Amino acid sequence: MPILTKSYIINITLGVACGALFWFGLLSALPKSANKNTIRIVAPLLPPQIDTNGTGREAEIISAAISAADPSKKIEFHIMPFTRHWQTFKSDFRFDAVTTVPDEIYLEGIRSASYIQYQNGVFFWKNNFPNGLGNKPLKTLERSRIVSFAGSTVILPQLTELSQKAQLYIERANQLSHSIMFKSGFVDIVIADELIFEHYTREIIEDNLDALEKEIYFAPIFCPTEYRMVFRSLALREIFDIGLKKITSNGVLEQINKKYQKRSFIARASNSRKVCVK
Repeated sequence: MPILTKSYIINITLGVACGALFWFGLLSALPKSANKNTIRIVAPLLPPQIDTNGTGREAEIISAAISAADPSKKIEFHIMPFTRHWQTFKSDFRFDAVTTVPDEIYLEGIRSASYIQYQNGVFFWKNNFPNGLGNKPLKTLERSRIVSFAGSTVILPQLTELSQKAQLYIERANQLSHSIMFKSGFVDIVIADELIFEHYTREIIEDNLDALEKEIYFAPIFCPTEYRMVFRSLALREIFDIGLKKITSNGVLEQINKKYQKRSFIARASNSRKVCVK
């Protein structure tokens, strides 16, 4: 048994104090409890669907729906990488809801009606596939170098076999990296949502969009992916669904969607057969 010298006691006391300060600092850094009128929502960073500051097409739809049903509710969007937002909702019960949940992903909670669709498809250089992707697009893409969004083989199970046969298949949550890898030639193919890929590609090649309009094609070979909210509370889910019906019937939802359907600088390939799984 150690002798409790003065210096030993001081060291123990300092150690306990430092430990207490560490945990106090850690807990202080955590978000404080939200007001009962504040809905705290965890969402993925997917501009122009949802941006870092909680704006974008999807964020606008969610905000408009909740406001239409209960204007007293305030919304906090907490943004993080795609797929991580699902894991965070699972483990952190301070969040009231999570966005962008496909039917293929199970999360404990109460699902809303479908409120948004993403159009995933294949981006490719026209020179690599001058005749498009044909009647068997996934077969055509075998041996290609492909980057796709995180969790894509779950959301698009058709990709499972392709991921095993491709020369290179990687998934990245940071979709800016998709555009960079595509432009640099590191990959031949990007599988992504049309709006998201175009958003990031504009950022890195804004000065050469007109020239690239004839070089890059988009084949929307997948069915649009339906996304839902998941709430912990039935009452909040009902507020959202009631508001969603209101903005659907009064045209607000259509207005928001049209706002983001700007003219694309990437042409759509019309001769690639769909591989939808409905």
